Amino acid sequence: MVSVAENIVKTLEERGIKYVFGIPGEENIRLVDAIHNSDKIRFILVRHEQGASFMAEVYGRLTGLPGVATATLGPGAINLLLGVADAFTTSTPMIAITAQGGLNRIYKESHQVIDLEAMFRPITKWAGTLYTAKASGEVLMKAYNNAVSGRPGPTYLAIPQDVEEEEVDTVTAPLPIPKEKSFPDQSLIAKATDIIAHAKHPILLAGTGVVREHAVSELRTLVKETHIPVATTFMGKGAVSDEDPYALGVVGFMVKDYENFAFDEADVLISVGYSFSEFDPKKINPNSDKTIIHFNSFGPETDSHFPITVNIISTLNESIKAIRKSLVARHFEEIVNF
Repeated sequence: MVSVAENIVKTLEERGIKYVFGIPGEENIRLVDAIHNSDKIRFILVRHEQGASFMAEVYGRLTGLPGVATATLGPGAINLLLGVADAFTTSTPMIAITAQGGLNRIYKESHQVIDLEAMFRPITKWAGTLYTAKASGEVLMKAYNNAVSGRPGPTYLAIPQDVEEEEVDTVTAPLPIPKEKSFPDQSLIAKATDIIAHAKHPILLAGTGVVREHAVSELRTLVKETHIPVATTFMGKGAVSDEDPYALGVVGFMVKDYENFAFDEADVLISVGYSFSEFDPKKINPNSDKTIIHFNSFGPETDSHFPITVNIISTLNESIKAIRKSLVARHFEEIVNF
């Protein structure tokens, strides 16, 4: 027999989680103890739950694995909201696990019991409550799978105190998740290549997706071999070296910031791993007149200032590699002067 808390930690271990950020409380102490007893996961004690949520978010952003944050019920759980909301807007994988009042009192007015699931639902890809001990492993796997599948984002799981205290006679063995790797449509690559090859002033915009998907090396090779100038969003900073001769720096929020002048002259905008939450496209395409080629691993939102001509949804490493090879085959290496 193992406790629900131990089963949850075992599932986290099987998924490769190495850190959990949070603060122990009376209602989540069994989970914290189980993490403490793990030889694969380190518990990172913070001074405030908000710090835990942001640490988990940044961990997810840098590694591509869900950052895990935990807190007690009531105000402890509420303090996680800001970091979870930020993870939602930046498409960052994250799992928030909090305590909740026991099932013996969750249905009525009780000390520090509020509807946490409803509170987290608008800022997560999935939010749920563990109502039965036997489902603990399966429910946590659902939280994990939702965090990393498709467009990454945060998930939330509430664990009632009395459920956490229960034991289960079997440990749920997590099923392996096939690594998602999709390849770009070659007809779209050919179309994008033709547009770029005939452009007068193409420009690259690298967003946070390049960093999140570890596509930095491929992007830098693309810039090196094609000589296309590249700017980054704030979240994509570091995707190219500031010392690169084709680096324009970080795109600014003000219309007349230095980097934005390059966008004023551009006729073709190639966005890679960019999402609207990072930067308002109106600032770089105020007249909605640029030809836009969009690369990402999930579909974009809709904006009148970001009319996409070619939309390539694929693993970024694969799509960047494909467009680079296609452009090089066309001998596209002219230095573009703005």
